[in-house]
Amino acid sequence: MLALVDVTFNFTSLGDKAQQLVRAEWDEEERLLAKGQFVGIWRKANGMGTMFILDMPNNEAVGNQVRAMPLYPFFTDVKVTPLIGHPNFPQFARGATTHEKPDSKPKPDSNLFLCDVRIEYLRAGDRFQELVQAEWRASESMLAKRQLVGIWRRANALGTYVLWNLPDADAVATTLRGMPLYPCFTKVDVIPLMMHPNFPQFARPAEHHEKPAA
Repeated sequence: MLALVDVTFNFTSLGDKAQQLVRAEWDEEERLLAKGQFVGIWRKANGMGTMFILDMPNNEAVGNQVRAMPLYPFFTDVKVTPLIGHPNFPQFARGATTHEKPDSKPKPDSNLFLCDVRIEYLRAGDRFQELVQAEWRASESMLAKRQLVGIWRRANALGTYVLWNLPDADAVATTLRGMPLYPCFTKVDVIPLMMHPNFPQFARPAEHHEKPAA
């Protein structure tokens, strides 16, 4: 199961052990990546923590892993949202298989925005299938333009998380209003994110569309 973990903490609270603790946190995240359980990680642009996606067997495993993180004693808030893979973009539901070391490639030039979109599909009425297919095509177009970094569905079937690489907040608002399902949106929260210094690969837009299995 996929779980989006939203962790809040203040880096200054780490005190003199900051470098040691952060390195231990990175080591644990690299261990998860080696096991195929790490789907992505980003830092919050407000400087108050990270957001990451785990692929774990169940809720208990997610809770155990959160408590096992070296920085756990310094977390002031943790929110966990169950996710499922997007049917048209299965590539974003799998854990990474390799670790792109920092500075091994040019850093991605990215402005990341995670959009938590709540959708009331009943509003689409008889046009449901038409609008969903149009929405998928719009996301495929963004992928081709290297603007789509990730997309997942909420496990409660009431919306989508999408990670975009766009120039600024105005571009995010314009893109949201242009989505075919926009009339069905009931709420949108936009969280500015930035590249994690130890995992630049998760800030890179997807390079190709992996078609879903027939």
